[in-house]
Amino acid sequence: MLLAGLYLLAKFSRLFRYQFKNELLRKNIVVWLISICLAFGLLPTNPDLYTAISKQNLPHFFAIELVAVTVEALFVFNISWLVVKYVHRKIRSFRARMAIVLLTIIICTLIICVPVKYFADNRSFKNVEFTILFSFYSSCMTGLIYVTMSYVDLERKRKLNEKELEVSRLQGLKTKAELETLHSKVNPHFLYNALNSIADLSITDGKKARKMTIALADLFRFSINYSENNFSTIKEEVEMAEVYLQIEKIRFEDKLSYSIHVDEEANYYLVPRFILQPIVENAVKHGLKATGQLTQIILEVKIKDGQLILSVADTGPEFPAELNPGYGVKSIFDKLDLLFTDNYELHFKNEPRKEVSIYLKKLMKNEPAI
Repeated sequence: MLLAGLYLLAKFSRLFRYQFKNELLRKNIVVWLISICLAFGLLPTNPDLYTAISKQNLPHFFAIELVAVTVEALFVFNISWLVVKYVHRKIRSFRARMAIVLLTIIICTLIICVPVKYFADNRSFKNVEFTILFSFYSSCMTGLIYVTMSYVDLERKRKLNEKELEVSRLQGLKTKAELETLHSKVNPHFLYNALNSIADLSITDGKKARKMTIALADLFRFSINYSENNFSTIKEEVEMAEVYLQIEKIRFEDKLSYSIHVDEEANYYLVPRFILQPIVENAVKHGLKATGQLTQIILEVKIKDGQLILSVADTGPEFPAELNPGYGVKSIFDKLDLLFTDNYELHFKNEPRKEVSIYLKKLMKNEPAI
């Protein structure tokens, strides 16, 4: 019985967890079971047991013992439970809390055990010294076990919190590294295309090549100035996209036209950095460059129904039924997954017009910029 009580004590927090929804009721039942096991396991130390054996009065003795243990255990536990709730709210020091709880357990045990023993012995103080000593000893042991378990639980939570902080820190570093990789994918790709255009123009039209070089420098000025940020404002993103369109306009002249419409209130909302330029680049690449025909590009940003909507429409060939996005568009998906998890939608539509639309459900405003 003693071993069973110790086993139940070790499993205290997990016993009957699914059988009883009321936590206080569950703890009272578990405490009662543990107390019965421990009390009956320690019966050989009780001098009244041998008296009951000699008088052949064991059933009566066990019944009285059962009632006494039940009353004592539930009284001490519930009073101590109330004290624990109070000290956890009012006292921060772990040592002070444990000292108060330990003292409460000892005092409550002595207060209840002596009267219960008095009535159990037909209103006599027989073996009262044993009762007091045993109550003091058992309450000290119970209190020390509680303190030990609380300390172990505190250390476990502390280590768990440290692990969670470390995991969170590593996750943050991983996310940062992934975003930096995504940014680095966009820039070299665009630089390669732009430099090829400048190389072509340097042979045919030096003035245009100079204009493109200046525009390219402006674009990379945006990139360098915000290289440490994962976000940029709509205003900055639109400016970057417009500089790119200016570069292509210099090259293709009348074959490319574009218009930009941005709600004034949308300018200072934050979006992932370099999210518009790859979409605009795709519109030029798959529209004008693929067909050689006049292509019109319309860039729009607006706020509607609590969402930030970014759309790029063009008059180029329609999207195929099975879209196979390049790494520029994939980088947009990846950035949105990292920075706007479950708070975005990305649509490729051919009707009523061909366009790519990004719907951001989480609005973040760049307050210092306002």
